[in-house]
Amino acid sequence: MLIDKTDTSHSKDPADVAIDHVANSYDHILLHLPSFGVFDFSITKHVFLLILVGFITVSSMVFLVQRYISSRTKVPGKTMNFIEMIILYIRENVLKSFIGEKHYKDWDALVYTIFFFVLIGNFLGLIPIFDLLGFINYLAGGIPVVKDLIHGGNTVTANINLNFALATITFCAFTIAGIKKYGFFHHWKNLAPAGLAWPLYFIVVPIEVMAMLIRPISLTLRLAGNMMGGHLALIIFTQIFIIEIAKNYGIFAALGGSIFSVSLSIGVILLEIIVAFIQAYVFALLTAVYIGMAVNVDH
Repeated sequence: MLIDKTDTSHSKDPADVAIDHVANSYDHILLHLPSFGVFDFSITKHVFLLILVGFITVSSMVFLVQRYISSRTKVPGKTMNFIEMIILYIRENVLKSFIGEKHYKDWDALVYTIFFFVLIGNFLGLIPIFDLLGFINYLAGGIPVVKDLIHGGNTVTANINLNFALATITFCAFTIAGIKKYGFFHHWKNLAPAGLAWPLYFIVVPIEVMAMLIRPISLTLRLAGNMMGGHLALIIFTQIFIIEIAKNYGIFAALGGSIFSVSLSIGVILLEIIVAFIQAYVFALLTAVYIGMAVNVDH
């Protein structure tokens, strides 16, 4: 991301510069809103991106479905075919396989929504929208709204807070699924298998409770780590690497290093495209797996 004229991030440590490009910025709030205790409802860049990803997810699906319904031929276009392919694959190979034919329809909308939300969030982080805004802001000398918007990373799925919120939804989903099928008390009894010697329950039950609580944490860290790692590599290869060479060895050395840097960055971007799909799929897959474990205890 280009630095605006009033920014002093070029004097920071390179590691801090890299982190600033992927982390949320609380120093440049877009809209200040009242706080309630520890909860601050002000609109930061990542909150803005969260709203944007949600809007794109809902509006794009509604638009594609409405266009398909209203078409005379009832023949889906290329985009609709791609969406249908993904939905059919998840339904046949994830939902039915892990949740089961009897219960998957209760949770298919949630799994689809999580997949497309995470996928769009991942891909939005790969599009240099805010880099262009930063360039415009640099040329214009500092547009107030744009100046605040360019600070912080544009990969919202690298934000641990958002990922933990999604993981909490998954946690609530598989807890509700188990209670819905077995009842409140029987669901919690399913944490440990019946028929064990009673002293073993003092070991098994704490382990099962810890395993259940670790699930949302693992979902959070897996998605955040994968999305943040790739973007940090891009920042290091494309900016810090070249800037540090220029500072220490001169502009001609930086030009030579940029050839290596850009080539490596292209490879990282291609890898990030694959990772964006894989991480969206893994999050949706594990959501279905956890729900299936709650409703199919005997298996």
